[in-house]
Amino acid sequence: MVFARTRLLIWDQIYEPKKVSIIRYKGPHPEKLYKKMVEIFKRIFNIPAGYVQEKEYNWEEEGEKERFKVEWQVDKPLDQFSYLDWIIEFKGFSAGGHGEAVIEFEPRLVTEYPQDNIWQQSIIYEMFRRFWHIMFYDKHRRDFLALGKDLTEQFENEIKDYMEKLRGKSAE
Repeated sequence: MVFARTRLLIWDQIYEPKKVSIIRYKGPHPEKLYKKMVEIFKRIFNIPAGYVQEKEYNWEEEGEKERFKVEWQVDKPLDQFSYLDWIIEFKGFSAGGHGEAVIEFEPRLVTEYPQDNIWQQSIIYEMFRRFWHIMFYDKHRRDFLALGKDLTEQFENEIKDYMEKLRGKSAE
């Protein structure tokens, strides 16, 4: 991520057309998905805890009933200019050990170019930056998009596998 006051941002959706993935779970202990998801973020995306930001946390308990809604922003730096970004929302309820949960996530690639000083704001710099971006950096960005798809699919598969384990434990 570029640390600059002023910057040019380029946002690309990992999936074209734009896709928000939704995973639904109905079964025992959906609240256990919370801790598992944070563990999966760190392991699959290979990032330290500081790159996982909890944007919203709302967990209400009334006796044996629990309602929850959590939203994370997960960033994976790729190089000096680009990073992968996931917005992940986890919501649901649990009553008496059973309940439902919905996980929604949207992956995207963000590229930032600083524009702090006079040189970076000039038309000549912008022409050179644009030429460099098209001729050299665009291939890296396509590779980053493929990496984003792979990581998102791994994340989705791990969550689904854990959901199956939760269902399997209740059958025993």
